[in-house]
Amino acid sequence: MMNTNITKIKAVPLITAFLSLSICLNTLKSAVLVHNTLQEIEACKGKLHLKLIRIWGGDEEEDENKFFKTPKSIAVDADKSVYICDWHNNCIRVFDYSGKYFRTIGRKGRGPGDVFGPYSIAFSPNGNLVVNESAGRRIQWFNPEGKSKKIVKIKGFTKWIGITSKNELAVYNHQKTFYSRKLVSIYDNNGKVIRKIGKYHDKSKSFLTSEKLHFSIDANDNVYAANMHTPVIRKYSHDGRLIIAITFDPPFGESVEIFLNSKGDGIVRKEEKQDMNVDVREKKSGVTIHYNKRKGKIRWRVGVTGGIAIDSKKRIYIVTLRRRPTEKEMMATAISGTINGINRSRVNYNIVENIDYYRLLVFNSVGKIVAEAQMSTLCEGIYIHDNRIFVIDGLRNQRILEYEISFDDHTDRIKNDI
Repeated sequence: MMNTNITKIKAVPLITAFLSLSICLNTLKSAVLVHNTLQEIEACKGKLHLKLIRIWGGDEEEDENKFFKTPKSIAVDADKSVYICDWHNNCIRVFDYSGKYFRTIGRKGRGPGDVFGPYSIAFSPNGNLVVNESAGRRIQWFNPEGKSKKIVKIKGFTKWIGITSKNELAVYNHQKTFYSRKLVSIYDNNGKVIRKIGKYHDKSKSFLTSEKLHFSIDANDNVYAANMHTPVIRKYSHDGRLIIAITFDPPFGESVEIFLNSKGDGIVRKEEKQDMNVDVREKKSGVTIHYNKRKGKIRWRVGVTGGIAIDSKKRIYIVTLRRRPTEKEMMATAISGTINGINRSRVNYNIVENIDYYRLLVFNSVGKIVAEAQMSTLCEGIYIHDNRIFVIDGLRNQRILEYEISFDDHTDRIKNDI
C-alpha cells in the first residue's frame, strides 16, 4: 500500500509537467498561411465604397497653414484633432475634424521642440504626441499642448513608428532591419530595445536596394507588416509570434510563390530561377535562400504596397497596384528635392488626376479578401479613424484625401478570428 501511494504522489508532478507542456505547445503553434487568388479578389469588386469628404492641402491651397510640401503621416487624438506630419515643412500641423487650422508644432532645428525631417507620428496611451524625426535621427515626445517632453536618439533610417497599449515604441528602421534581419524593434520608455519582431528574408547585399515595408499595430498590440514589393502581409502577436501570413495573387506579371518555413514561424519567397537566379536549399532549422547575381534585365516588381492600416474590427487595408504605370505616368508622379528645395510642384493635372493603377484591398481578421475599391489618386500612405480613411497623396500633389468608408451588407461577417 505504501509503494502504491508513493507512485501516485510521484505521478502528480509528471501530470502537471505534461499539462504545462501541452499548454506551451498550443501557445507556440505554427502560423497559418492564407492565400487569396486573383479570382477571389476580382469577385470582391464594388463591395467597398469610398465617398470623398474633403481634400487637405494641394497645389491650389492659398492658406500657407494648410499647404503641405510632403505630408508623410497622420494621427487623430482622443478629441478628434487631426495631426498632419509634413516632412519638408519640418512641422506638424494641427486641425479640428472639420479641417479648421489650430496650430503648428515644431520648426526646423535640432533642439528640444524643433523637428527635422518628421516622417511619422503616433499617440501614446496618455495622449502624448510621438514624432519620428527621420532626418534628425531621433524620436521626440510632445505633451498635448505641444511642449517637448523627451528625446531619444535613434541610429539608422527610421521610417514608421507605432505605440503599443503598454506605451512601448515600435520602430521600423530599414537600415537596422537590413543588418539585424528583424523587421520591427520594440523600445521601452528609456529608448532600450526590449524585443525584435519578424524575420527578414530579403538576401540583398545593400540595404538601399533591399525590400522595405509598411507596418501597423492594432488595439491588441498585434503587429502587421506589409512588404512593399512582395504580395504578403504578416501578422505577429505582441511578443513576436507569427500568427498569419496573408498572400495574394498580383494582377499582372508572374505569381510569386510564398510559403512558411519548416518551423512555421517565418515566410520564404521563392523566385523564378530565370528571373532572379535563386537557389533554394533545405537546412535543419528551415529554408534559406541563396541569391546569385541577377541575370538580364530586372523585371517590374509586383505586389507594390502603398500603405497598411487596421480598423477597430481588425480588418486589414492595403493599397496595391492593379496595373503597371506607364512611363509618362511615372515621370509625372516623380518628385525630387531636398529638405529645403520643394515648394509648389505645378502639377500637370491632365496626367496625375484620376490615375487608375492603385486599388484598395480589405482583408478580414483571418486573412481572406472581403472587399476591393478602385482608387483615383496616388498613394504614399493611409490612415483609418472610425469610418474615415485618409489617403496621403504626397508623391506629387502634396495633399491628403479624406473618404468615408462603407461596405456592402454581409461583407465582413466572419465565423472565426486568429
